[in-house]
Amino acid sequence: MPNKFDKASMRSKNSAVAAIAVLAIACLVVGCAQTVKPAKPSIKNQSENLSPQLVMGKNIVNYAKNFRLVPFRGENCKGYLLEVRNGNSWQNYILYTGNKPNVLFVKNPVYIKIPVKRMVIMSSTHIAMLEAINATDCIIGYMYGGGYRIYFPDVAKKLKEGKIVDVGKPWSPDYEKIIELHPQLVVIYTATGTSKVAEKLKDLHIPYVVDSEWKENTPLGRVEWVKFFGALTCREEEAEQYFSKIVENVTKVEEKVRNAGRPTLAWALIYHGRVYMPTNDTYVANMVRDAGCKYVCANSSPTDIATLLKVASNADYFVYASYFAKNLTYIKNIDPRLSELKAFRNHEVYNITPDYWQLGYLHTDRVIEDLAAITHPRLFKNYKLHFFVRLK
Repeated sequence: MPNKFDKASMRSKNSAVAAIAVLAIACLVVGCAQTVKPAKPSIKNQSENLSPQLVMGKNIVNYAKNFRLVPFRGENCKGYLLEVRNGNSWQNYILYTGNKPNVLFVKNPVYIKIPVKRMVIMSSTHIAMLEAINATDCIIGYMYGGGYRIYFPDVAKKLKEGKIVDVGKPWSPDYEKIIELHPQLVVIYTATGTSKVAEKLKDLHIPYVVDSEWKENTPLGRVEWVKFFGALTCREEEAEQYFSKIVENVTKVEEKVRNAGRPTLAWALIYHGRVYMPTNDTYVANMVRDAGCKYVCANSSPTDIATLLKVASNADYFVYASYFAKNLTYIKNIDPRLSELKAFRNHEVYNITPDYWQLGYLHTDRVIEDLAAITHPRLFKNYKLHFFVRLK
């Protein structure tokens, strides 16, 4: 999800800009996607799901809707029943330490020995969650392909030194490189352009697990996927501590702005004349609401500039979701009519910082606090923004 970097030539720079723009749109398309009612999970909190020698606990996931994590223990093993939504179906995984358990009820589970110490990942969001629990040492390969800056210094350093191998772009990785790395597990997401990766990994008998955090429609639902990585790396305590702190900080912001009124905010990105605007039931919309605002948007996305002008004409604030927008002139040059927006006239237009798509996910609480500070300035005097910049 999107960034900025130095290139040796104008040609490579233009290629990078195009790649970043596409990546930014992909992130917004995720934010714009309509929520689909997930299929019913098959894991239930019933003892018959496991062999008689195993004792099952309760699902420890509270906010996320696209995975379940149920602990179990036995005489010579312990672990989790993990169920992840992938499209309209659910995939079952058995994460275990000790002896391999005999799971009777769960249909076609994939067994994964934990902790995973050799992992290939597909997304910078995976880095963020591993960073949160101090587990990036398990990364041996990254579907990177260059083209954008990595804002996690430890991972960037290891990529440069070759200690983490760049195995190519997410939609066309170098499978030979992946095979040579002998990963215990490959973590992927399945979306347009990457769905065939899962099929190829399966054909090559390379173990993989699907991370569907990008489908969550609440900020805390997305961040709770840290428990997924905590379970894979046996860093459950670190994951719980990190997540609890995020929840605590977001709750404090919500309480602070609860009685402060609800200014309106619009959020969009324009690319090749199309407007990518997260709809009402997305994590962006819910993040804005957590910050004490009323979110205004179109009914569908992508849409056109005329629709943007209509729905955002009286919005008090406007976030343009690209760090390429350095000033208001940039916005006006896209379409002069954008200068008619109330937020534009009042100089309340903001862009995102280059590290937003990476560090912003790691620090979701700060993103929400930033939005609250922007829209409720009297409550956040002398506050310094982390992930947004006011355009002049």
